[in-house]
Amino acid sequence: MKLSPIISDGMVLQRGKKNYIWGSECSPEAVIEITIDGKHVVEQADSDGSFMVCLPELEAGGPYVMTIYECPGDVIEIKNIMCGDVFLLAGQSNMEIPLCRCLDMYEDEIKQMNLPYIHYFEVAKECAFGAPVDELDKGQWLEATQDNLYPMSALGIFFARLLHEDEDVPVGLIQTGVGGTHIESYISEERVINIGKLLREKALERGEDITTCHCDKNDCCKVCYDKVIEQDKDAEWVEKTQEAEVKAQNDWVEKLDSRDPGLKEHWEKKTHLASDGEEAKYVMTPGLWDDLSKDHELYRHRGSIWLVREVDIPADWIDKEIKVYLGTLKDADTTYVNGVVIGETGYRYPPRRYKIPAGILHEGKNYITVRLVAGARAGGFVPEHPYYLALNDEKIAIDGEWEYKLGGDMFEQETDQYIEQRDVTFFNWKPTAQYNKMVYPLRRLALKGILFYQGESNCGHAWEYEYLMIEMARCLRELWKEELPIGFVQLPKFGGEDASRGTSEWDDLRAAQARAAKQIPNSVLADIYDLGFTYELHPQTKKEAAERLYKLMKEIM
Repeated sequence: MKLSPIISDGMVLQRGKKNYIWGSECSPEAVIEITIDGKHVVEQADSDGSFMVCLPELEAGGPYVMTIYECPGDVIEIKNIMCGDVFLLAGQSNMEIPLCRCLDMYEDEIKQMNLPYIHYFEVAKECAFGAPVDELDKGQWLEATQDNLYPMSALGIFFARLLHEDEDVPVGLIQTGVGGTHIESYISEERVINIGKLLREKALERGEDITTCHCDKNDCCKVCYDKVIEQDKDAEWVEKTQEAEVKAQNDWVEKLDSRDPGLKEHWEKKTHLASDGEEAKYVMTPGLWDDLSKDHELYRHRGSIWLVREVDIPADWIDKEIKVYLGTLKDADTTYVNGVVIGETGYRYPPRRYKIPAGILHEGKNYITVRLVAGARAGGFVPEHPYYLALNDEKIAIDGEWEYKLGGDMFEQETDQYIEQRDVTFFNWKPTAQYNKMVYPLRRLALKGILFYQGESNCGHAWEYEYLMIEMARCLRELWKEELPIGFVQLPKFGGEDASRGTSEWDDLRAAQARAAKQIPNSVLADIYDLGFTYELHPQTKKEAAERLYKLMKEIM
């Protein structure tokens, strides 16, 4: 007998609704007996050995133990089952952003969190094209205790805590969010194809030219839905594409490293980067280098840049663990203190929060060195972020002037241009990808509602989002055969690091979200515009966002 991974220790059943237990690989037409909380249910397996049993409603609470008997055959015992309210978490990175990425805002609060009544199941970030996948491959329920909660969705956890405080019931969260994904990934193939036809009709009415698609490999629009969906069904092509792109990225990094004198000469150990007779160069931080003159070498450079800053450390900081707040950097970095690596991050969005272990610092002059890699755009130290060292409440600023020196250069003389590091294709972002693999297998699980925070990746096609958002809601409700309450989160303020992600497109997307929400019954839209920041794609204000969303959801749940 084989059960879905989601039917496992720690699962949460939905109070007030029918809950189903399903499985496979039983003897044909075997008798399935389930006992839980003194209740007893008997069903017969189908001829193919699969079964689905409806449980009687349970009182909110727990923990319960459920025993599943296959007669004749296996016996499976599932422990720590709770009964309360279960929510599907869906969307892109701002739904996915974990508590550990919100420590600047709520560190003391998060360190005190211990929420065993919240159980969390993260669906593996996998995709499928063609027919939906019937069952999940893996996964487990975890309690939101100190040992487990730091990787969990911050918005989801704060929302669940509010619900528990109000209702005194356990809460189950099922995370399906994937950073960067588009709303089309949550819609079934039939509905994506149909909405594409409607959007093309609307585009013609608007006077648009729809003969050519201008999407890049990680984008998709009404013009190319059909082609993209059909192409992605070729599993061999998908696999070869992924392999080739990963190899190209690795080759780019290897070539850069081979060209970087800073790695060969250990610039991380230098107190000054300029060589004898060479004039030192400086740049003010924070600052984005694409805001510099187009003639500035930091604007043009693709490759590595080394930066160093001197900092005076007082005697009473020695032999203590010091925190480094290094803002957010574009793109990847390796950061050293006095020649010792203290942290590294492979892409531009995460806040750099590193620790200097005891024994590395000494009284007086110390040196922080950053090797920054600008792969596909100009680099920089993102403004409106903290840049300092901290020991408890004491701070030493590290913004201001940093010495810099270009390291590895990806300029090619033959083509007279830089070789930029190219993105890989993110197939999870494609139409139907998450619906087929991450959402469809959950359809038999009873839910209280759906929380959806997405839209950033669709800003390039903002007016279309109204129709896609309505269609996505219909699709998920059809899958669950119920008009589930849906809580949408509107996009916050964001100034945009790239011209293509400017404020105007985000405003258009917000307007589309507002129009759609008015047409989706039993739904709410949380306005969190003021909780955003100009240069932060992932604002840490998730507690306040959850409070606004929960206040609205209470009215429709």
